[in-house]
Amino acid sequence: MTNAARITVHAGWEGFGVPDFSPACLKLKTYLRMANVPYTSALGDPRKAPTKKIPFITHGSTAVGDSGLIIEHLKRTLGDPLDARLSPEQRALGHLVRRTCEESLYWPLLHARWADDAVFPHVAEKLRMIMPPVIGGLIVSKIRKDTLRNAWGQGISRHTGGDILAYGRADIDALSVTLGNGAYLFGDEPSSYDATLFGTMANVLAFPKDGALAEHARSRANLVAFVDRVKSKYWATPDAKAQ
Repeated sequence: MTNAARITVHAGWEGFGVPDFSPACLKLKTYLRMANVPYTSALGDPRKAPTKKIPFITHGSTAVGDSGLIIEHLKRTLGDPLDARLSPEQRALGHLVRRTCEESLYWPLLHARWADDAVFPHVAEKLRMIMPPVIGGLIVSKIRKDTLRNAWGQGISRHTGGDILAYGRADIDALSVTLGNGAYLFGDEPSSYDATLFGTMANVLAFPKDGALAEHARSRANLVAFVDRVKSKYWATPDAKAQ
């Protein structure tokens, strides 16, 4: 494998006003754009992924799964234009931001999308677009069942709706305070942690847009401005599709 090997991101797709309505997929694509790494995008098939989840990439003859492991792979093979400047303290804080987004706030967002019977039909509509015409509905139903089982196993679905919302609001508040008045988390230039923050917050704000979690996020003006800033600077053009 060489540094010039073609990178294809196997991920989700545009929906609800965001370039990819999977937070992890949007994080990865945004990292690549921030790092000025060319890529093409393909609709991800989890059955072909190393971890059986999207996103994953093919980089030359190598396939790598998990957005965090993919970014580490890209740093090793292509260099580290975003995070090399960060101090140990900044890296530690970035790690906490990433964990808050991916291991904590992710679950209230998932619950809002998949558990609410009034919201899920909109998710199902997007999913059915890529499903086989006859059995697509059954596949979507199974995906929902599996997702909700995972949410129960993780623990989020064992709580009341009010408690789940409170957990999500607390995470949003912590992220807002951490970002402060800066353009990005660590100054005027983005880091990989900003890509994570964008992938999560853009999705929180986008859908379900009329939900209580998004409403709370909209009350944090610095997070709204951050999402608008990153979207304007790095998402002026859509993904190039793999052939």
